Amino acid sequence: MASIPFVAQYPSTISAAERVRLDRLARRLLAEEPALQRTDFFGPDVRANLGDGPKLLFEDHGEVHLFSDAGGDSSLKFRPLLLASADDLVIVEGERFPAFEAYCRDVLGLGQIRVLSLPSAGRNVRTPMPLRCARHEKILSIVADRARESGEINIVPYIGTGSVWRLAQAIAEASGVAVNVAAPPPRLSRRVNDKLWFAHRVAEALGRNALPTSHTAFGPAALTAQVIAIARRYDRVVVKVPDSAGSLGNVVLNAQQLRPLAPRDVRDLLLDQLNRRGAAGAYPLMVSVWDAPVVSSPSVQTWIPGAHDGLPIIEGIFEQIVSGPSAEFVGARPCTAPSHVVERIVGEAGKLAYLLQSLGYFGRCSFDSVLVGRDMEQAELHWLECNGRWGGVSVPMTLVNRLTGKWMRHPFVVAQKTGLNLAPHTFEWAVDALAGRLFTPGSNVGAVFLSPGYIVHGEGEHLIGIADTVTAAEREVREALRTLASGAA
Repeated sequence: MASIPFVAQYPSTISAAERVRLDRLARRLLAEEPALQRTDFFGPDVRANLGDGPKLLFEDHGEVHLFSDAGGDSSLKFRPLLLASADDLVIVEGERFPAFEAYCRDVLGLGQIRVLSLPSAGRNVRTPMPLRCARHEKILSIVADRARESGEINIVPYIGTGSVWRLAQAIAEASGVAVNVAAPPPRLSRRVNDKLWFAHRVAEALGRNALPTSHTAFGPAALTAQVIAIARRYDRVVVKVPDSAGSLGNVVLNAQQLRPLAPRDVRDLLLDQLNRRGAAGAYPLMVSVWDAPVVSSPSVQTWIPGAHDGLPIIEGIFEQIVSGPSAEFVGARPCTAPSHVVERIVGEAGKLAYLLQSLGYFGRCSFDSVLVGRDMEQAELHWLECNGRWGGVSVPMTLVNRLTGKWMRHPFVVAQKTGLNLAPHTFEWAVDALAGRLFTPGSNVGAVFLSPGYIVHGEGEHLIGIADTVTAAEREVREALRTLASGAA
């Protein structure tokens, strides 16, 4: 059974003294919040682990604040196909996409994957997708049978919420065998994805200079006062919804526009901006300096194994490509910072990952940062957020490792173009349009589709280019996007 590859690209080097210090910090945090590492609520056969048996994969954003399929790209629910192998099970909510399934099977050679369709819940249903899977008699029966046949099953979710762990419990009870969850305990998962909680951990593990000036606002009055105070000293200020994903919960404000306003007007402006994002009343909020100038936005991709299986694995550092006032993610490329800068990024990310591991974290995790300054040599390194989940870089990185063995030998570049006004086309059309440019096993060069929905709905493109160098991979992406745009204009 082919599993998910984890390919270390940088050494995890943490001194003995640092481990002692971080272990001490972890023990204090666990004493303050013992439930951070608890999973016993879900029964003796459910555990954080990833074994050699078949996988059950799905991607659901319904429990991430402000990030639901209604507000994002619903075709991201097909990304688990890129992580799946023959004999695995993938659950897709709503309609299946046979053309993309065939592309993953026949063009990428990922194997015959069984796809299960969960009926769409509709906008008014609040029950999380994993719980609906647990209550769906046919899906639960199929998954339990597969687990029983193999002696275990591995749930690989987008994010390790409590409902994911309850699904694991239901499968364990129905099958009578062990169920592994490739994600951290649910309380810890919620904490690491909270920007405020993570900021406190950065300050404790690395020092306050390792993050931008930040405050916590528990209500409109404090929010207004903190924004005004930062706007007096800095050019831009950002208000963040701590438990949202990426830029969705960011309100970025120009200090020049704020300074002439009376406090009441600043408050009204802030509340209006939060309301527009569906975040009215979402306290506490994080208020920070919006760092500038930024010379690079490194994102460190890690896999954190159980503490008994060794140090966290650092799989890659990627330069995030962002766009717009809220820094929306639109792509990524391998980081090309000087070696001494990379060494510092790896060292600090390794400490953060080790702290999470000491708290009981297991699974995929990435750390987003910025290098702030006029040039790379003088830049300060600030850590912004932790993504305790799969994402727009980790999924393609793992796919490229599967396709080529090691992504650093065959670099890739991500393009996630959205909000475009293109003529809709079938996914089959897109595959035909890139005939001769698509990656196929053994070629190590070409474009790879990551999801089908943007093209089908005429909203953009979502793909990667793979080649022997970063420059060549960027060229593959440009040519693919040009070809698709010329036919979909």
